[in-house]
Amino acid sequence: MEKEIKAFINLWVGKRLESLNCICEMLDFCFNDNLVLHGLGLTRIFLKDDLIITTIDYNSWDQTDSKHNDEWFNTEKYKDQIIGGKVTNISISKSNDLFLELDNGVRIECFVANAYPHYAEECEQWLLFEHTEDHSGRFLTAYNKRLSFD
Repeated sequence: MEKEIKAFINLWVGKRLESLNCICEMLDFCFNDNLVLHGLGLTRIFLKDDLIITTIDYNSWDQTDSKHNDEWFNTEKYKDQIIGGKVTNISISKSNDLFLELDNGVRIECFVANAYPHYAEECEQWLLFEHTEDHSGRFLTAYNKRLSFD
């Protein structure tokens, strides 16, 4: 399984980031060739070593509109500088944190954000997948303590 996972994540090298979207408390990254990253747990984006976006910044400034927060504001503010970069390096740490480096100075980090003893089952933290119309693409999902590759 480790060889298959390594081969799958190596597919991402050279792929261009085509879009970035906020979806609830998640960041959604779409790369060319229908490759997608969902950052479901703690996700951070650095631009030239400056932390510009994190999903922790989701608290509403005015407590009335859920889009009035640092995550949505900074995603819109920096989107043009983030989109267009190509993946130069992708890696998964021993604790299943995901790191992507792009050639435009962008670094995307998806961390395993919580343990699971408090929950009935593990929670998805991040997921890399091939988007296909018939849902036949491969999925690499990081849960709290394990990776699943389908």
